[in-house]
Parts: sequence; C-alpha cells; structure tokens
Amino acid sequence: MIIKRNKRGKESDEILLEVIEKYPGLSQYELARKLKWPSGRIDGSIRRLLNANEIFIRVLERNGRRVNLVYPKDQKPSNVVEVPIGLLHTGNPIWSESAFVYALDNSTIGISGTEMPEWEQISCFLEKILIRKDKEKIVMRIPERIVRFYNMERRHSVVSVNGNTILVTVTGEIIEEKKYPA
Repeated sequence: MIIKRNKRGKESDEILLEVIEKYPGLSQYELARKLKWPSGRIDGSIRRLLNANEIFIRVLERNGRRVNLVYPKDQKPSNVVEVPIGLLHTGNPIWSESAFVYALDNSTIGISGTEMPEWEQISCFLEKILIRKDKEKIVMRIPERIVRFYNMERRHSVVSVNGNTILVTVTGEIIEEKKYPA
C-alpha cells in the first residue's frame, strides 16, 4: 500500500511541477482549479516539491491579503519578459530587433515593437531595448531604470498581450520567500 501511495505522489509531483513551470506564480488555489485536484493533493505535492528544492514560494500582499505564489526553482529574473512568438505578429518588421518600453502609470509597463505616440504622451519615461527572438518566443530585458521605478524585485508581475503590444502589470508587494513546514 505504501508503494502505491509513493508512486502516486511522484506522479502528482511530476504533473504539478510541469504546470508550475508552464504557469509560474499561481497560488495553491489556482493550481488546484487548473488541475481540478482537491487542495489536499496540491498541498501534499507542494510540500514534497519544496522539500526537494524543486519549487519556492513567494508570499505576496495583494489587496490587503497574503497570497502564496508558487514558482519553479529556476524562475527567470523579474526583469526578463518572455512572450510566445505565436501571440504577436512577429513576421512583420514591427518585432524585428528592438522594442519600446513605456512606464505608463504606477502599475503598468507597455512594450511595443514600434513607437506608440499615444503611450509616449502619458508615460513617465520611454526606453528603446534590443529583443532576442527564436522560433518559440521573444525575450526582452526590462531596463534597469524601469525595474527600479517599479521595484520589480519586490513585486509580482503579470504579462499579457493586447493585440500586437505587451502589457506588464506590476502588483502586490512580495513580503517574503518561504518554505513549507516539513
């Protein structure tokens, strides 16, 4: 009986780790909903993955509430934005070598393959950056000045695509990184 549980636990851990790697920064509740698993199964798997140093948790304060967000151990730095190439119109020259990064407001960064006069009018500042493109994704490094402005090392970011532009929403302050009790 113990062998079956151990095998089942390992299978659960592998499935959950794949989801965490594909969707980093989801909460335990969001992971349970995505996989349609009971919260106890998610909790057990998270504990095992944490003890194996396969994942880590960031405690975030969002709207006055603490939320535990789960990340793979090799999470990308907070200043790197990756977007699957299929979400943008990359075949045209708009997303060829560079992009324009706009500090739009206190929580939104806009990224475009071309200059956006309407964004330039409302942005705090603008920087032109180089992009790296491969068959699967476009990779951009947010300039240090913008990273500092938004305090991105201490805050949670969500990347979304709107038409042929990218929006990075910076929310909630990361309070701590923690391990589950064993």
